[in-house]
Amino acid sequence: MPKVPDLPELSQDMIVAYQRVLDGESVAPGTPGLAELLATGLVVRNWHAGSDSYSPIEPSHPELGMIEQVHAHMDVLTAYLGVLPGFLATLRDQFQSAHLSNEAIQHLKGRDLVNDHIAREHASARTEIISAQPGPRTPEDLAFSRDRDLGALRQGLSMRTLYHSSVRRVATVGNWAKAMTSAGGEIRTLNGRFPRTIIFDRRVAFVPVHTGSDDNEPPADEAVMISDPLVVAQVAHAVALFWERADPWDSGPRGEEKGLSTTPLQRAILRELCLGRTQALAAKNLGIGPAWINEQLSHLRKKLGVQTLNELIYWWAKSPDHDAPD
Repeated sequence: MPKVPDLPELSQDMIVAYQRVLDGESVAPGTPGLAELLATGLVVRNWHAGSDSYSPIEPSHPELGMIEQVHAHMDVLTAYLGVLPGFLATLRDQFQSAHLSNEAIQHLKGRDLVNDHIAREHASARTEIISAQPGPRTPEDLAFSRDRDLGALRQGLSMRTLYHSSVRRVATVGNWAKAMTSAGGEIRTLNGRFPRTIIFDRRVAFVPVHTGSDDNEPPADEAVMISDPLVVAQVAHAVALFWERADPWDSGPRGEEKGLSTTPLQRAILRELCLGRTQALAAKNLGIGPAWINEQLSHLRKKLGVQTLNELIYWWAKSPDHDAPD
């Protein structure tokens, strides 16, 4: 690629020297500004009149040549830019292959670092993006991902996104889902717990950092980045099991099933409570608000004709709903 010339700078010395040439004065070779005038073609040496004689050139003439030179450089830069992504992608594949053995699992700390790695892999994805988002997404997150995800779908990538059923009540998520499904994306919702996961091309996966007991919430500003093919395949298989149990977005959430008195969400709540978890912790695990849990339990108590939560759990333990294969 040729070296791009420096931009000309119209100095005061050049203006003074140019005026002297216009006035027909003799200008010594070392006069300040003269060399720049010669380099840009604004003046030329008058060889027949002596070494100190120069003739001015009307500015439109050298300007045309300078513009042509810029256009030539722009053509080269445009061609260079066209082949650059493929060139870098080839080198990136080589880099990842060489570092796979000792960088197959990376612990990323810091929200910016995690987001930078996810953005890089999203931009490099070529066939498929799978994500499981158990918690709520802010309007800012949805707005940021909208154009990026639509761009991936328009490029021919397949996209599967799993949400908790609670997000069906959120208008911003509904608008995002409508845009994605219209562009060819698949979205499903599931009652119950599932891990946050993002998978690109079944080549690299991002999962939470779990430490301590199962009830501990994983830190929101950390993630594990996995590039080992066997581990990524296992993560994708686990997400597929949750996906099979989930409801397609366009079909709506499942209600009460024939022969049962509870909905899948109500059964998920009761299972959480029977594990000894508080309603607040159950709400966090299920990705819903405590008020919605109270609403669901109140509705179920009224339907069954029981007064207390203990009565409801006693009924649940003996009911056929307890063994429903959600």
